[in-house]
Amino acid sequence: MITTRRVLLTTSNEAFIRELEKFEAIQRIEDSNDRSNIWALNKTPVMLTKEESCHVPNSVEVPFFDMSKKESREEFTEWCYIQSFEPGEYCTGLRIDTRVETCVLCSIIGHKAISRDTLIYNRETKKEDMIIYESPNFVVIPELGSIKPGFLMIVPKQHNFLSIAQLPSMYMREYMEVCEDVEMILKGAFGDKCVLEHKPVSFFEHGSGPSGFTSHAKSIVHAHVHVVIDFELDKKYLDMIQMKPCPDLSVAADTHYFAYKVGARGNRLCCYDDNVYVQRQYPRQIMAIEQGCAPGLYNWRTTPFTENIHTTLYYIWDFLIKKKDISYRIQDRTRCFKIPFGERLTSIVPD
Repeated sequence: MITTRRVLLTTSNEAFIRELEKFEAIQRIEDSNDRSNIWALNKTPVMLTKEESCHVPNSVEVPFFDMSKKESREEFTEWCYIQSFEPGEYCTGLRIDTRVETCVLCSIIGHKAISRDTLIYNRETKKEDMIIYESPNFVVIPELGSIKPGFLMIVPKQHNFLSIAQLPSMYMREYMEVCEDVEMILKGAFGDKCVLEHKPVSFFEHGSGPSGFTSHAKSIVHAHVHVVIDFELDKKYLDMIQMKPCPDLSVAADTHYFAYKVGARGNRLCCYDDNVYVQRQYPRQIMAIEQGCAPGLYNWRTTPFTENIHTTLYYIWDFLIKKKDISYRIQDRTRCFKIPFGERLTSIVPD
């Protein structure tokens, strides 16, 4: 969840506080005067009970939970949510090598062994896995779990690029072409033709570090940039995670980072300070709040929003076939989507 309340946690149990410190977004302090420094990192401070802490506004004593049990850790997380703050995930010390794990993005890029030909693949795969746009080194696919229509992902074909910050300079011109084309397609398909500027296209990425290791079994460690129309992060959310201007993303190549910009050529903001906590699926959580979704529906792994994906595909296809002055580059790179999607619309065989 997105933290909406700043609290100081207290406990009199030294062993318990060491367990609380294992949660990503909880950090121990020795002096209650340091709590503001921790809140500024988008974390929640915890300290051993002292007489002074009993009089600190918003101090909350933590009930005991047996953190050796997974169900107790889940109960603690629920307690935190009731208190209106995000504790983050419990760090078990597990290191998973994603290079030997199955990658859902590589599966789509590899056409799921259906065919080497993208045209044939798009005819036979389910709509949610269709490749909309393909350049020599990138594909554009529907967002996995599209909270709203007009939500796409730009994905490098090579798995060894774990973030856009790690892209070699020789790929950057092509990457920018893809960004510009995707922005144009989304604005054409979903924008108000009279006031396009009122429907911005935002690009954001949770970049992985270069090691290929993660502590989260379900993480996708393969570079992918989310692109969505008619959504912007308010200043309060940018400030919450200390976003700063970052013209050259390569400075974040060796870190886990969150990058964001409005417009393909917009000014990039980035947080690549490992001390700052950025929630999992941060923009998706904010998007879900703004759209009035029930708690938890932001999670693409549990809520696919298939109907929104189908809407996105149809709007893009309709724009591509009706717009007469689309650049040759876009026409060529979307040909293997337009033809099979149109065939599927007229087919009597249901998907």
